[in-house]
Amino acid sequence: MPRLLVVIPAYNEESRLGPSLARLRGCFQAAQLEAVTILVSSNGSVDRTPDVAKAAGVACVTAVDFPDKGLAIHRAWRLHHQDCDVLAYCDADMATDPEALVRGLALIQSGQADAVVGSRWHPQSKIIGRGPGRSFLSLTLSFFWKLLPGSALSDPGCGLKLIKTEAFLGLPLNVNASGFAFGGEVMVRLQRAGGRVVEIPVTWTDDRARRLRIGKAAWDYAKSWWRLFLRLA
Repeated sequence: MPRLLVVIPAYNEESRLGPSLARLRGCFQAAQLEAVTILVSSNGSVDRTPDVAKAAGVACVTAVDFPDKGLAIHRAWRLHHQDCDVLAYCDADMATDPEALVRGLALIQSGQADAVVGSRWHPQSKIIGRGPGRSFLSLTLSFFWKLLPGSALSDPGCGLKLIKTEAFLGLPLNVNASGFAFGGEVMVRLQRAGGRVVEIPVTWTDDRARRLRIGKAAWDYAKSWWRLFLRLA
C-alpha cells in the first residue's frame, strides 16, 4: 500500500478541527489503512488550532503565517513529502466525505491514475445543501476551467485531491504557487505533462459556515486561469 501524506490546511479552525480529525482517522481505520500521515498546515491561525491538533495527536506546522490555503498545502507537501508515495489534501470542514481519499488511493495503487480529484459535478456525486448561488459559481468555474488547453477538469475547487509524489515533484510549478486555485493548477499541469488525472464521485455537504472568501477565491482562480491559458510558469 502506498504511503500517504494528507495535509489539512487550517485557518482558525479550532472549533471544527477536532471532530474532523476524528472523522478522518475513523475513515482510515475502517479501511485498515496504516501507512498514513496526517498533517495540519496552519496558515495564519491566531486561535487554538495548533493546540487542538496537538491534543488529537496530529502534527501541526506553520507553513505560512498569513491566510493562504494553497500555499499552506504547497509548502507542507514540499517540506514533508519524504518517505511518502502519495500526497493529498482535504479541507478542515470535511465537507467532502474523506472516504473518497480511500477510493482515490486505491486507484493510484492499482496504476489507474497518477492523480485523483473529487468532483461534485460527477454524475454519481451526492450534493447536500448547496444553494443556487454557490452552485452557479461552481458551474461557472467548471465551464471556464474546461476551456483551458489540455484540461479536462470539471471541478477544480473541490477540496479533495491526491497525486503521486514523484508526479508532483516533476511538474513545472513555481515553488511559490499559492491561492485557492493551487490544487486545480497542479492537476491541469499534470494533464498537460501526460499524467492520468481521474475524477471520482464524492458526497459533499455544505456546512453553511460561509468561511469561503468569495472575492479572494475568484481573484485567485482568475489569475491562475489566465496564467494557465497563456501557458506561463
